Amino acid sequence: MDFKKAFDLIVGRVESELEKLGYTKQKVASEDANEIVALFTNPDIAYSVVYYKDKQQMVLRSCSMTEEGPDNEWKTLATWLYDEETSTQKDAESIANDFAEGVSGAVAIKRAKQVKQKKKKDDDGTANPKFLAKRFVAFFPELRDEIKYEEDGYFPFRGATFAKEKIAPKVDAYIKRATKAETEKIAGLFNLQYGNGDADTRSIITIVILNSLDDEGYNTISEYFDNDLKKAANAARKYKGKTVKAEKPKKKSVSNASTLKNS
Repeated sequence: MDFKKAFDLIVGRVESELEKLGYTKQKVASEDANEIVALFTNPDIAYSVVYYKDKQQMVLRSCSMTEEGPDNEWKTLATWLYDEETSTQKDAESIANDFAEGVSGAVAIKRAKQVKQKKKKDDDGTANPKFLAKRFVAFFPELRDEIKYEEDGYFPFRGATFAKEKIAPKVDAYIKRATKAETEKIAGLFNLQYGNGDADTRSIITIVILNSLDDEGYNTISEYFDNDLKKAANAARKYKGKTVKAEKPKKKSVSNASTLKNS
């Protein structure tokens, strides 16, 4: 079986498993003519399937994610020989089954939890409010232009204000029309971003966005929250209806400190 067809079969099987877990397939092109690559990411972990032509190897590997993308400290999880001259579709399916298990089985779940816990231990969350806003572009593409407008007009990024004015209404409308699968998907986004977020991001998720939902909408989505978010979001409901103090925007201009000092 041609190695490209085998690669597509294996990647397709891996993708079907990772999609269920909230991973996204990224468009990547290998810089090395000797290999073909597929990449899947979520905010915590990246998985990659690689075929090395010279070694005739199919490889499954993983690494941690940063705000800029994979940290590229890849750890090989499985390696299989695949010689297109002698290997068959049955061989490709065996590799596909092994790789699918490698990204979705008990060991993979444990791996994801360890990475998430390590991030919390290291810095208690590093994803900031702007990072949170950009994650919603996958659900609401029109946010891309609105985020750029915010970045161009204000510094620092007004996370709470932007979430209240731009994200919360979209989330509310989305949940009202969402299917069960769609609701579970956006709840997964909240789970990941709450787990990875800094203190401001977590407050924006619970007090600003989730508290903008009426009880029906909140009950619908909270069914899919993990324990950490559910506990925090339920506690934040007591602040529902109370005013959240907005950030004071700083104008993008040259400082007048010296002028004020001499006046």
